[in-house]
Amino acid sequence: MKTVKEICLGVAVAGVVVGAGTTVACAVASADTGTEGSNAARSAGPSKPSATRQAARVRPTGAVPNAASVSSSRSVLSGAASRVTTTSARNGGGAGSGAAALAPFSTAPSTPTSLLSSLPVLPAPAATSRRTTAPAAAVVAPAAVAPTHVLLIGTDGTNLSKILANSANTGFFDLMNRSVTGATSLVGHTTISGPSWTTILTGVWDTKSGVINNIFNPAPYDKWPTVFNQLEAYNRSISTAVVADWKYINDLAAAGAYPADTNIFVDSTDSFAATDAQVTSKTIDLINATTPGSSSFIFSYQVQVDEAGHSFGGGSPEYTEAVTNVSNNVSQIMAAVNAWNLANPSEQWSVLVTTDHGHQQSVGFGHGFQSPNETSSFVIFDQAGNTSNDGWQNLNYSTADITPTIVSLFGAPLRSDFDGVPINQNSAVLNSLVRPVSLNSAAPGGALNQTLTDAINSFGYPNIGTDIKLGIRTIAGAVPYILNIAVTAVTDQLNSLAAQNIFLLSPVAAASAFLVSLIGGAVVSATNSLANVIGYLTGAGTIAPNDPPLSSVPSTDALLSAGALPVL
Repeated sequence: MKTVKEICLGVAVAGVVVGAGTTVACAVASADTGTEGSNAARSAGPSKPSATRQAARVRPTGAVPNAASVSSSRSVLSGAASRVTTTSARNGGGAGSGAAALAPFSTAPSTPTSLLSSLPVLPAPAATSRRTTAPAAAVVAPAAVAPTHVLLIGTDGTNLSKILANSANTGFFDLMNRSVTGATSLVGHTTISGPSWTTILTGVWDTKSGVINNIFNPAPYDKWPTVFNQLEAYNRSISTAVVADWKYINDLAAAGAYPADTNIFVDSTDSFAATDAQVTSKTIDLINATTPGSSSFIFSYQVQVDEAGHSFGGGSPEYTEAVTNVSNNVSQIMAAVNAWNLANPSEQWSVLVTTDHGHQQSVGFGHGFQSPNETSSFVIFDQAGNTSNDGWQNLNYSTADITPTIVSLFGAPLRSDFDGVPINQNSAVLNSLVRPVSLNSAAPGGALNQTLTDAINSFGYPNIGTDIKLGIRTIAGAVPYILNIAVTAVTDQLNSLAAQNIFLLSPVAAASAFLVSLIGGAVVSATNSLANVIGYLTGAGTIAPNDPPLSSVPSTDALLSAGALPVL
């Protein structure tokens, strides 16, 4: 099924290339005010960051805390009077050691004082700084004691503000009430699905992965292994699975030295809502089939919100309906998780929900640039066995944290070159919790709605240099993507005609399909190579990995079989 992600975005970006070029693209992104943020603040220009918020943008070089310090900080935060600390170091979307590639986000508005002024600050313990490139010995997670089960739900192109605005989204609200939620931002990073899902599923930003568009290339995942690769390399007995209705996700899960065990692609000629419903059903089947006593990881991906945004705009009733559809799907999935937990009380599921980017409010580009609507993202985290902060907010989450968190939950060693950190262990993150107060308890989601809305409204634009660089990269990466869509569509039509065995016409169609595929493929390859050069010149893929490829690291099972490890 051809996605509107492919068609609508391609046509729109083509218009920019032919017409006004990069300047218009950036202007369109800047003009996308939508319903989030303050129009008055935007007309006046970005405000100067407060001292507290400015400190939070710098990633210091302290070591990641050990398990004992994490446990201590967690117990401190569990008190009812504990609200928030904003002294923890966090670059809200930075790339760790890739900071030189993208300029600092010095023009982003500060966190609203209405949110922070009434919240007491907890003193941060010593060495609670957030580090993304700590030595490998400093970031080895403790081994998991019991079988571990983790579910990651991805909803493409979903603005958190649209979730919060509609009381019908009970699936999301129910999960938030049992989780910790963070309004996050992709400011300074590409808001295209391929690069963004790569960040979510590898733990590194595009400054490292080098992924710039939605033309799938397996090569980056040899250097920057996916969460599937890392879990399988650590322990092949962990059952890993993906269910998705966008082939790119399935290809990503199949890439690298250790692909996912179960890879389910859901294709359909029906509506995207119906396709997502099939993804939901198959996800529930996987949950129900999970074997007690054996660890498991499932990634469930849903596409309809992004497709509605491309077709009708992020401010449309159709987009709102798609968000509610996914909310209902989340409710069904969580019902299966709850049932499994009740039947297996000693093996609870941890659940994360996230999105790859937001959406412009009108029909057009949809996403790919740096307007706050496009850079909007979120992370919801329900950690198994931890109910002390249910319904709270965290000011320090990032989508780059997803893979490090999942890896740490299974007790696997963390890479030394992650851009993200395990949010279940890192002290800087644990010390960034906000207990919502009743500022607007009548809103959907209660008091949490107001604090999350304040956080969403605090995100602005990167500096103009970064904005322009990323705009150029988006347009360059879109050209081969558009051509690839066109070549594929024409080839499919010709092959369909060839399959009908029409006298004379079908052989001509078959020959034409071969020529279009051959010539078109060469053109796509050439333009994509040029796009990758432009991507590199604008900061994509400029940072090499510190760690060796997983293919050169034997798994736990291999070491046991070779007798290199003692059998306990």
